[in-house]
Amino acid sequence: MIEASCVILAGGKGERFGGKKQFLELFGKPLFMYPLEKALKLFEEVLLVLPKEDLSRVKVPRRVKLVEGGKERQDSVLNALLECNKDLVVIHDAVRPLAGEELFLKVVELENYDGKIVAIPVRDTVKEVMGDRVIRTLDRTKLWLSQTPQAFKRKVLLECHFKARNEGFYSTDDSALLERYGYRVGITMGSFLNLKVTYKEDLEILRLLAYNLKDE
Repeated sequence: MIEASCVILAGGKGERFGGKKQFLELFGKPLFMYPLEKALKLFEEVLLVLPKEDLSRVKVPRRVKLVEGGKERQDSVLNALLECNKDLVVIHDAVRPLAGEELFLKVVELENYDGKIVAIPVRDTVKEVMGDRVIRTLDRTKLWLSQTPQAFKRKVLLECHFKARNEGFYSTDDSALLERYGYRVGITMGSFLNLKVTYKEDLEILRLLAYNLKDE
């Protein structure tokens, strides 16, 4: 097993989705269980972040440490970091159930970086827009879409979270905190199948993908 802490983030309220999507079922199993089961196979310490009201009702294997989520994603990550006992920490969104084990194995190899992320290159033309007006077309050859899992030196990530909290700075991505405070972040190829469920349409796409992958 990898000597690292893996944090599965399932503390969201699902406001854009219209409900707590991490508990929606895919082939009879809640979405959060897919990455949780992978993490239990790979990592020495596994933490699951849940909304406060769900901590007592969700049943998980005994080795999983439950953590109360915060108001924002960044608050939830900080709560989990304070409970981690390993020097290397992996962060993953519970609503990315199709992330393969190989993605987790890639990011934990930090090499000479303080953190490493998986990401995929942008395939479509990207426009910068203000209101209903196109301002300019961006150079997509330099643009990548960030995914999870992401891995970090715990000491560095914790320091960045404390600094961000003191400044009132929030980001939807932990690696952005390292970038903000001058630390080195590496990148490795993610997967176009590593879909994040954000809207109801995503769930339908996920079901189709998962059904096809199940037969491979």
